[in-house]
Amino acid sequence: MQYLFLVTAFLGFSIFSLSDEEKKEKYEGFKYSSIGIDLIQTEKTALGAKASLPLPGGLYIVLERKAEGIDTSNESYDRIINAARIGVHAGIGDIFSSVSAKGLKLSVKNIFDVYAEFGVKSTAYESDINSFSEDDAKANVIAGIRFGNSSGWEGKLFIDLSKDSELKIKSCQTGQVCSQLVEYELEDETDQKFGAGILYNINKRSAVSFEMSSSKIFDASMKIGYQFNF
Repeated sequence: MQYLFLVTAFLGFSIFSLSDEEKKEKYEGFKYSSIGIDLIQTEKTALGAKASLPLPGGLYIVLERKAEGIDTSNESYDRIINAARIGVHAGIGDIFSSVSAKGLKLSVKNIFDVYAEFGVKSTAYESDINSFSEDDAKANVIAGIRFGNSSGWEGKLFIDLSKDSELKIKSCQTGQVCSQLVEYELEDETDQKFGAGILYNINKRSAVSFEMSSSKIFDASMKIGYQFNF
């Protein structure tokens, strides 16, 4: 966590160290309409795809799919994660348009965006021999802030809360007949991920991103991505 904190502090410093000319640009709001692909590095390399579709009133829909390679001592599994969430976002100045106390009125500017996403996700493990799936969709909540220049460099901090599934070796009790020498089962545990990321808008339509996150259950991950904004 200390390492993640240092990275977060560096990202925040980098974003707010923009030139004076960039800081004076008019706030245009951050984009929540995009399609992107990600290369994710944990113990094994993973691939991800994500689509964010706008809805009226500051709402949007997020559809996400990720495929990870998981090695065990005897078999090789792929972990497939599907997620669907509904998000809402607003500039901090739009949330608190003004603050007044004892006749003193302070104007709050849109220096960053606040967002929250609520939905479900499911996990499945697949191999040539066995397949495991989590039939019941688990709740998934993501909340965070986005800051910086919506036409240039952006930064974000977020927390991801969900009940995740991990592959565990199934114990064979005394007197019980096990069909295989090694069997696996899914074990659920509540996970908390804390993350930080940066995004650079190359132009109006294209952007590249870098993201780091920690996890209570799994290894910390790094993600490099490309997204098409529309």
